[in-house]
Amino acid sequence: MIKYVLHAKQWRDKINGNSYHAVQILNTQNNLKIATPMTYGYGEQFLQTSADAMVKQGWLPIAYQRKLVSYSGLSGNHIHHILEENCKKKEVEEWGVA
Repeated sequence: MIKYVLHAKQWRDKINGNSYHAVQILNTQNNLKIATPMTYGYGEQFLQTSADAMVKQGWLPIAYQRKLVSYSGLSGNHIHHILEENCKKKEVEEWGVA
């Protein structure tokens, strides 16, 4: 059973070579959603951003805060993640305040 869905959108600033992301996290057990503001980070950094937000919200124990990224496929945590790359800057900014 999937307990959490992480949906991240990523934008790359091609001029400066930096990547940014924002994540919306859905708790499927109680239909609550949290969003993280646009944050610097590339690759799977959105997983760490998500873990930090989920621990802060009390959805995950603090022990997961630095380990979420290392779990292969995240299936053991009942977490499904989606990453949309090459989004527009405005889209990522708006995604982080939903």
